Amino acid sequence: MRKIIFVFFWIAFETIAIGQQLSADKLLDMLSVTVSKLESQLLNKRYHSSGTELNGDTAVKTYQYYPVKKSKKMETDSVSRKLLRSVLKETFTLTYQTTSAAEYTGIIEALKKDGFYCEYEKDSTIIPASYLYQHEDYTANASIKEVDSKVWFSITFYKKILPVDRDLHYAEDLLEFTSHEYLVYYFGEKNVKKDIYYFAGNDIVKCSVLFINTKRQVLFIWKDGLNRRKLDNLLFGGQHKLKSQQDPDKYMAENSWALKSGVHAGMPLFELRAMNEKNIAFCGGDAVNPGLVFPESAGKVDFKNADVILGCMNCSDDKFLSTKIMYADKAMQDGRILFVLTIVLYPVAAGIFQ
Repeated sequence: MRKIIFVFFWIAFETIAIGQQLSADKLLDMLSVTVSKLESQLLNKRYHSSGTELNGDTAVKTYQYYPVKKSKKMETDSVSRKLLRSVLKETFTLTYQTTSAAEYTGIIEALKKDGFYCEYEKDSTIIPASYLYQHEDYTANASIKEVDSKVWFSITFYKKILPVDRDLHYAEDLLEFTSHEYLVYYFGEKNVKKDIYYFAGNDIVKCSVLFINTKRQVLFIWKDGLNRRKLDNLLFGGQHKLKSQQDPDKYMAENSWALKSGVHAGMPLFELRAMNEKNIAFCGGDAVNPGLVFPESAGKVDFKNADVILGCMNCSDDKFLSTKIMYADKAMQDGRILFVLTIVLYPVAAGIFQ
């Protein structure tokens, strides 16, 4: 009878201990609940707040796991666990930390069964500091770190809030799509292609192309090419060297994505001049970046938030090629046929979590 009772208590303890582990599904669900509900769920699993710290602009609140107290017939759960909720303005992440390698591996395997992937996980030539798993509008960043002679297995979860269709009007709205996976999730796999972008010389970078070969084409250039995420810039219109487009003379003359100012690729210079209501200065053929509108150009259009690059149909003469600075009024008076060839849009640091 005593053996039966002991086995019962042992099973009960094991159930309690396992119950304190936070599964992959539970952690993902916690990204969508209110703070009060999150804390209630954590309290039921014996996680108690141990304080909040400020790390720059980020507030980090830690919930510490307190195991069931040791009794004569049961061993105390020896695994250390923490949950960290990091808040930066209106975005937040949840980080689950455990000293159990089995828990860590189990969560990752569960994520992969749910469709999460890491492109370089099995690449022996890459030894990253962490492994990023992506799926739809979720990311999970897994890493291992030793702190004070204790090994912590850590996974940070994040859910991206993407714009709804009715809010997707301007080129600037696309800055919210900070990974290839977000683009695929939102626009559909058939509308998003992985590609390689060739800069001048031999420099190349991984990119993603939205609505390729259409008037809605956009190139997403990534800072983190390994994971195809973290925006460097967006390219609209123009003549671009893509691996999938080997024709050097091919460019998108028109583009239906417009900046909030109304500027769009394919716009004739006279329209841009009329919109700005003041003369526009741009780089001539003898400048480092021919056609680039000077950001300091005064007028109604703010040229500081994006690079506007002009193309020209009749600018191969010596006068153009020997000039560093040109002005719209004089160029049009001379009969030059200029238009907006390319717009390069950069992510605004404030408000965009990458």
